[in-house]
Amino acid sequence: MNRIDRLFAILLTLQHKRRVRAQDLAGQFEVSKRTIYRDMSALNQMGVPISALPGEGFELVEGYYIPPLMFNENEAIALLLGSRLLAQQAAGSVTQSADSALAKIKVALPEQVRVKSEALTNIIGFVTPKAKFNLDDPQLLLIQKAIQEKRVIHLHYHGYKKEQASERDVEPHQLFYADGLWYLEAYCRKRKGMRDFRLSRMDKATLRNETFGKKRTGKIQIQAIIVIKIRFEQNAARWVHEQQHYGYQKDEKQTPYGVIMTYHVNHESEIIPWILSWGASAEVISPKELRKTLRETSLKMANLLT
Repeated sequence: MNRIDRLFAILLTLQHKRRVRAQDLAGQFEVSKRTIYRDMSALNQMGVPISALPGEGFELVEGYYIPPLMFNENEAIALLLGSRLLAQQAAGSVTQSADSALAKIKVALPEQVRVKSEALTNIIGFVTPKAKFNLDDPQLLLIQKAIQEKRVIHLHYHGYKKEQASERDVEPHQLFYADGLWYLEAYCRKRKGMRDFRLSRMDKATLRNETFGKKRTGKIQIQAIIVIKIRFEQNAARWVHEQQHYGYQKDEKQTPYGVIMTYHVNHESEIIPWILSWGASAEVISPKELRKTLRETSLKMANLLT
């Protein structure tokens, strides 16, 4: 890191933290304490009011703030597009706040940058699922609170293909959103390992008063992988690529009879509807158990149509 970047980073650190010691800054930026003292002197000469407290560290004089940051064209485009995508995909107060923040950013942009960034974002659109995720959902807010406060959650949870809900205490660590669903990464005390829990399968989540310490690194649940090979007719392969299944492994083999593609899934049910959507253009080569399941399903469908 060059000196200019380091000076700016030190200034941001001072504004973020009330008081910082020279040795902490030296460790953070991998320089000597003497270098930090010289940097502080340089910042003072630049007009930044920094006070030194013997034995306690440095701090900005109360009331001083860094002038607003200016965004270049690419940074402005990133903010405008990100805000638009959030507004389309999410619902709740955060989305409204994103709109107001975007309005403030536009006001702060230089005219030339604002015009160019708006011109580009106006010709880019996003096609997102009709169903939006609600950032004000009570269940989502409860789990966020539990993660921030490191509090245990008691779950009534329906596991995959389980008719009855199980009860368990978990130590929540992180929320993530994938393929239109929210998941919670947590340490499960019942299974004594890390697990991912789908929020849509939580019948009830109760916040306990009990707290937990450091994040545990228990064994992650490893599910058996089912390897599936499907042969698609040559004229269908292109369209398959456009609507590819998430289990696709980018492993293909050209044959005189079509293209064989490989897929990895945890359960057959994850891919059966997708295979059936291709009709006679798709033939499962392996495993044999899946071929049998598809045959039985197809016969049931045929009987319904008689």
